[in-house]
Amino acid sequence: MKIENNSRVKLAYVLRYDDAKGDIIESVSVENPLEVVIGNEDLLEKFEEKIMGLKTGDTFDFVLSPEEAYGNYDEEGIVAVPKAELMEDVEGIEISEGEIVPVVTDDGDEMEAVVLEIEGDIITLDFNHPLAGETLYFSGKIVEINS
Repeated sequence: MKIENNSRVKLAYVLRYDDAKGDIIESVSVENPLEVVIGNEDLLEKFEEKIMGLKTGDTFDFVLSPEEAYGNYDEEGIVAVPKAELMEDVEGIEISEGEIVPVVTDDGDEMEAVVLEIEGDIITLDFNHPLAGETLYFSGKIVEINS
């Protein structure tokens, strides 16, 4: 059986950045594989394209550019907001630099941001994905496929 749209796939992989021998960002073992449904947006779109057609036991090794992964880092994704405004979204939570906090936009959409700096009554947030701007190196194995 080959991977196709709507296949339930179990896979193991190692994700690195900087280069194929770079630091490991994430590792999923064969013993405890990630289970996804292809086409359900469980994986990056280009990741799914790269494993489409593979069979159980096949291995993969590929690179995703920033544009194919989480996009380029966008300086406009850094926003300074009044602390009182942010605290409405994170009520009851003590926040500090480096933390990921939930934010509700004016449109009611929920997002996450990293707290870059807290200075007086202003909090600077980064809405970029933590892997934005990074080239990602994946290697792994298809553990199981079910239709």
